[in-house]
Amino acid sequence: MTLEQIAYIAQIAGVLVVAATLIFLALQVRQGTNLLRSEARQTQLANDQTGVYKFVEFPELGRILSQVETPSFEEKTKAIFWMIGQMRAREYEWLQYKAGAMDKEPWESYRGVIYFVLGTERGRAFWDLTSAYFNSGFTKMVTEMMADMPTIDYWDKLQDIK
Repeated sequence: MTLEQIAYIAQIAGVLVVAATLIFLALQVRQGTNLLRSEARQTQLANDQTGVYKFVEFPELGRILSQVETPSFEEKTKAIFWMIGQMRAREYEWLQYKAGAMDKEPWESYRGVIYFVLGTERGRAFWDLTSAYFNSGFTKMVTEMMADMPTIDYWDKLQDIK
């Protein structure tokens, strides 16, 4: 075997090593991306569960959001900070979606909670009061999605269940 043939074999071996390294790195990047998405989903689930458990702990939140009578300052404070927590969770999810860490389908599923949170006139008034403290792109998206949405009667229906 000549020196030239050995050089060709070495070049081929080098190309194979580089190709194997690139494949390995691509797999590592994919695994990292999957891990990032998994962690984002776990955070979203924890955020949602926290919001749901607040209703278990403070069932009057629904009444505060929907009642005709003006709630007390303490009641409004409870409800507005619950709403801020829920909207902050949606903002986080929106940011994850915009960054590519969340796919469209899960984002749209989580986004649906906004219709619930801002489903009453009082919820919308709370949002009007606090929206300036959120990401401006998120606020714009919420404004657009809620523009022609009627209020919900969820709380009345819940009250009417026998």
